[in-house]
Amino acid sequence: MTSFLVRAGVVAMAVAAVSGCASMRKMNADEAITARQELMKKQGAAMRSIGDKVKAGQIEAIAADADTLESTAKQITKLFPEGSVNPNTSRAKPEIWQKWSEFEGYAKSLETKAAQLKATAKTGNAQATQPMVAELGKTTCGACHTAFRGPEIKK
Repeated sequence: MTSFLVRAGVVAMAVAAVSGCASMRKMNADEAITARQELMKKQGAAMRSIGDKVKAGQIEAIAADADTLESTAKQITKLFPEGSVNPNTSRAKPEIWQKWSEFEGYAKSLETKAAQLKATAKTGNAQATQPMVAELGKTTCGACHTAFRGPEIKK
C-alpha cells in the first residue's frame, strides 16, 4: 500500500509540474493580442465608470475603479511580447518595441497615477480628485495611445 501511495504522489507531482510549465509558456501573438484587448476593455470600463462617478459626485467610489487601473497597469507590458502584431486584429504599432522604455514608462505612470487617484478619491475631496482624473486620462492612456496605437481597423 505504501508503494502505491508513493507512486501516486510522484504521478501527482509530475502532473502538477507539467501543468505549471504549460501555464508558464510564452504567449503567441494572437493570445497576447486577445489578452491585452480584454485588459484594455477592462481599463476603458474603469475610466468610463470614473467619469460617471465624477459627474454624479461619487468621489469616494472612484477608488475601486482606480484600484482596477493600478492592478491592470502592472500587467500591460507582459501582454506585449515583441512582434505581437496583427494588422487585422491589433492596433499596436511597431514603435512599441522600438521605444520600449517609453512604453514601459507609460504603463508605470498609469500604475503610479492610479494609486495616487485611489488614495485621493478615498478622502472624498472632489476639488483634489477631479483634476487628477483629467490628468490621468490625458497623460497616461491618451498619451500612450497617441504614441503607440494605430488607427481603427476597418472591417
